[in-house]
Amino acid sequence: MTPVGTLDTSLSESQYSSLLGLLGNPNMKLASIYRSSRDGSRYEDLLRCVGDKTGLVFIIRTGRYVFGAYISAGLQLPDDPTSYRTYDSDVWWFSLAGHFLTPTKIEIDQDLQWVRVAGREADECRENVWIHSYLRLGYGESCFGQPAADIRSCSQNAYSHISPSEGYMGTVFDDVFHDESYCPQHALLAGEAGSFMADEIVVLH
Repeated sequence: MTPVGTLDTSLSESQYSSLLGLLGNPNMKLASIYRSSRDGSRYEDLLRCVGDKTGLVFIIRTGRYVFGAYISAGLQLPDDPTSYRTYDSDVWWFSLAGHFLTPTKIEIDQDLQWVRVAGREADECRENVWIHSYLRLGYGESCFGQPAADIRSCSQNAYSHISPSEGYMGTVFDDVFHDESYCPQHALLAGEAGSFMADEIVVLH
């Protein structure tokens, strides 16, 4: 992909313009504050680049899929570096490629709009960053082990509470463990359930 102007990102011009439209301001200017291929793929690299900035746009690229999430509250580290912090934030998801005919904003329920951030020395969190509904960055395979060393190790859990919207053409998971009033299907934006290694993670601000 050709970077958009001087913005160092993997988005095409049309994807970038569409993202601005989803954010509600087609004339706004975003800065590429983190890019895994440029800045490093460690959790520390992400934290160093993002700092205390708020209003973050996380973009995940894996294969033909481009999707992500907006979080208003930024990454708030816990006071205890070995623990984690969970806090409320405006959260919504989006698809820029691979799921719909056009880029699409994906709303999630208010009670699912929160973020959990691990401390720099946390060793009992399964992920470094958890953006609800169920996007995990730096996701470790062990249920009780440390987060992954690579922030691109991700998971979009099958129980994502993101129902396929009208026009959705991506992968779905059929939830056979709950009745249909709960959420009979979940959209798998990475194309598969469980963990995956993203090709690229970008954060815009």
